[in-house]
Amino acid sequence: MTTRLFHTKMVEFLDEYQMYLLLVKSNENVVSHCTIIHEFINYIYNYHLVAGIEQITVSMANSKFYAFYTRKNKESITKEIMKEILKGFFIFLDGKHGIRNEKLIRGFGIGNVA
Repeated sequence: MTTRLFHTKMVEFLDEYQMYLLLVKSNENVVSHCTIIHEFINYIYNYHLVAGIEQITVSMANSKFYAFYTRKNKESITKEIMKEILKGFFIFLDGKHGIRNEKLIRGFGIGNVA
């Protein structure tokens, strides 16, 4: 898969995830969560040229993205909240589409989700 195709697929999955979140969270929380996830998708595309979920490392999803996000945005967010937001998206990808990165699963402390 190319980096462009992977980016497009991830954005499509985010749209689907957003519809799911609207069922369980307030609209304000959904917008906030999806904005962060969309920035993450763009970040891994623009700065790491990721062409598949297996290429995303734990440090990309945690410390590197957090540092990037906090430099770029004035909004303050804790590392723990950001981790939980990304973790929810990766759980969704695994549960709904069977798209899984074992290192991320362990790094986020998700355990056996399937």
